[in-house]
Amino acid sequence: MRYLLLTVCALHILSPSAARADMLLYSLPGTKRAVVLQGKVVVNPGRTVTLRHFKFGELHFGLKDVEFHRVPTTRSLANRRKQKAVRDQDVDACIDAARWALHHGLLSEFYAAAKAAWKIDSKHPTLRRLAVLKKKMDATLPASTTQEQEMRTYVTTGRHMEFVRSKHFLLMHNTSSEKNGARKTRAEDRLQLLETVYASFLLKFCLEGCELDIPTEHLKVVLFADKRDYLDFGRVLKNPSLSKASGFYAMKENVAVFFDHGTDEDYKTLARLSKKLQATKDQAIKRRVRGIKEFARFANTLQLLIQVSRENSDIEVVSHEATHQLAANTGLMPNDAPVPLWVAEGLATYFESPKQAAWSGIGAVNKDRLESYRTLARDEEKSNLEVVVTDKIFMNAGDHASSLYAYGQAWALTHFLMDRHFDKLIKYYQLLAKKRADKLLSADKNQEIFEMVFGDIEENLDIEWRAYRRSLRTDLERVLDER
Repeated sequence: MRYLLLTVCALHILSPSAARADMLLYSLPGTKRAVVLQGKVVVNPGRTVTLRHFKFGELHFGLKDVEFHRVPTTRSLANRRKQKAVRDQDVDACIDAARWALHHGLLSEFYAAAKAAWKIDSKHPTLRRLAVLKKKMDATLPASTTQEQEMRTYVTTGRHMEFVRSKHFLLMHNTSSEKNGARKTRAEDRLQLLETVYASFLLKFCLEGCELDIPTEHLKVVLFADKRDYLDFGRVLKNPSLSKASGFYAMKENVAVFFDHGTDEDYKTLARLSKKLQATKDQAIKRRVRGIKEFARFANTLQLLIQVSRENSDIEVVSHEATHQLAANTGLMPNDAPVPLWVAEGLATYFESPKQAAWSGIGAVNKDRLESYRTLARDEEKSNLEVVVTDKIFMNAGDHASSLYAYGQAWALTHFLMDRHFDKLIKYYQLLAKKRADKLLSADKNQEIFEMVFGDIEENLDIEWRAYRRSLRTDLERVLDER
């Protein structure tokens, strides 16, 4: 069974003052599953390990069950890059430091590096673009009762649905008003995540020279507190495929729809198991049962794993579907344009934050997507460039498993083009955005449009793409390399 790295420590939310944080990998007993955490590791007498985590407090493990590395935090690495650029008075190096911070989900560090670059050369065209964008993003959007009425008409399931707004989103929800350890409700957490995706999406394109339209009204989002309400909604829409989706973007209504992953049956089962283990642990401690310490460590770790898995699943699906919504509302991929599925899903998977890494910024190497790509890449007849750009990769997907392989190919190609051929990719997006069609284009037409920008796909591009994929590493591997 392959390793599933569930990164508890979204690196961007570490304490701002922390310069170093150990990275610990804990292997769940009897499995090949591992959980990755960051914090301060202390090895204790008796071959146990304590991890002091800023969010979850002290966690205890057996030394034989863990592997840990002494690493700097991504925040300290970002500051190191910025500080060197400032010492050298190198504006381009400052911009590169901002780009690195954005990739790792460090918005505060992104703005700090951009501000430092501005002090060096306020006339730099990239910085002037960013300044104009930031001013537009900070503008207040008017509240609209019409939008609320539209959502009430669209969403006919779910009890006690309420509205709450952030700067750029209108959220309709029926989640609890209970606050978590960060003193935020579930709705407030969701809005904060959406705002992070919003800013990161616009800043990424602006940083690379592509200025998108700024939405002029709040983007509409629905969050069901219970998966059952979400499934009921899918039945009302007469769309049974939604039962296999963790969320979706409705183009016609321009609404993104989600449910709280804590109400998924898998999580409920884990929660019930965890509750039983905690009760057993408490009874054993009272009775002073021999060997209870090891059992208690496992019970506490499972309890933590459930919280992390729920949070990371929410982050992955929200970043994916919010990207669809942003692409439609910024003019990048208008809803009435015949955008091929590989293009739309490739962009969404590029911006999604993989659940192995929590919110890790933009273009993170998604371990699951990478493995899906590599599995199909062995069959060159089914995974070559022509099969992807013509959209045959999705047309030929006969079931859910095949669709996952298609998503992997779309992610892999988009990642390559974003990194190596960004300007051409934007021209290709713009060409698609100008077209209008009631249905998706034919395979031949898709290939024709792609080759208008990138040239003959049978030339070197396919080979270059495959070589690029072999060079990719996950963010975890990169952080360890930069120790």
